[in-house]
Amino acid sequence: MWHGILIINKERGLTSHQVIAKLRRILKQTEIGHTGTLDPEAEGVLVVGLGQATRSFSFLDEAIKVYRAEIILGQRTDTQDASGKVIAEHHETNLAIETIDRAVMELTGDIRQIPPMYSAVKINGQKLYELARRGEQVERKARPVTVYNWTIEEPKPNYGFRESFVSVITCSKGTYIRTLIDDLGEKLGCGGHMGRLLRLESGIFRLDQGVTLEQVSEMAEAGSLNRRIISITEALNHLSSIYLEPADLTKVINGGKISFYKYNKSVSTEALVKALETGTDKTVAILKLMDNESNRYWQPVKVFRYG
Repeated sequence: MWHGILIINKERGLTSHQVIAKLRRILKQTEIGHTGTLDPEAEGVLVVGLGQATRSFSFLDEAIKVYRAEIILGQRTDTQDASGKVIAEHHETNLAIETIDRAVMELTGDIRQIPPMYSAVKINGQKLYELARRGEQVERKARPVTVYNWTIEEPKPNYGFRESFVSVITCSKGTYIRTLIDDLGEKLGCGGHMGRLLRLESGIFRLDQGVTLEQVSEMAEAGSLNRRIISITEALNHLSSIYLEPADLTKVINGGKISFYKYNKSVSTEALVKALETGTDKTVAILKLMDNESNRYWQPVKVFRYG
C-alpha cells in the first residue's frame, strides 16, 4: 500500500471526488482522500493523501492558497463563474486599469465574504448547491478571509464588455475566488464572473510537484511513482521532530504518553511535534505537549500505523 502525499494536477471537468475514484482504481487501494476541494471547472493543485497520510490532513500547512484566475467583465452569472447562467449584463463596460486597480485594493487585506449559493457549505445539514439547484436562496453569514496579494498580469489601459484579464491571487484557506471576482464586478459597477481558475499552490504544495492522472497510471505501472510521493515526514516539515528510543516508540504506537524531559533538548515548548522512528525517519505519531502542575509529557494525538 502507498503512504504519503501526492500532488495531482487536476484537469478541468472532473470533480475532486472523481479524481479520488480514478486514483483508487489506478493504485488498487481504497485508503485515498483529498484536502481542499476544487470545483469541477477548476484546475491545478489537489492535495491527495495515500494510505496513512489521510490521517495527517488536519496537521498539514495549507493556510495560504495561490490561484491564477481569469476575470471576465460586464456579465454576472448565477454561479459566479463561466458555467452559470448570465443574470445581468452591462454592455457599456469601459474601465480604465486604474479604476480596476483601486477596486482590487479595496478587496485586498482582511475582508468578509458571503459563501456562494453554489458551494458545498452546509446550512441546517443541507449543502448550499443542492438548495441552489432547486431554485432556493437562503441567508448566509459573511466569513472573515484574507487576501494577501492580488496582481493583474499584463494589464491593458482599458477594458470593455466581456473583455478579460488574468490575476494571481494569494489568499487564506476558505476564500472563494469566484465570489471575490463577483464582489469586484459589483464594486466596478459592471458585474463580472470568473473564467478559468488554476490553483498554483496550497500551502507548501506547488503545481510543479504535480502529476496528472495519466502520469500516475504510467508511473505506477513502471514502478516509479515513489519519486512523486511526498512522505508524511516531509509533508509535516513545519513541525519539529523528536526521534524515539525503542521503548518509547512502542509506547507511542500504542497510544501511551512519554516524558517531555527526556526529549526537551531536541524541541522547545512547541504544542505539537512529530515523533520519528530512529533510523528510518518515518513519522509514527503527532504528539501534543500536555502540561499540568506536577508533570509535562507528550501525548499522541494521531498515530500512523503503516502495516
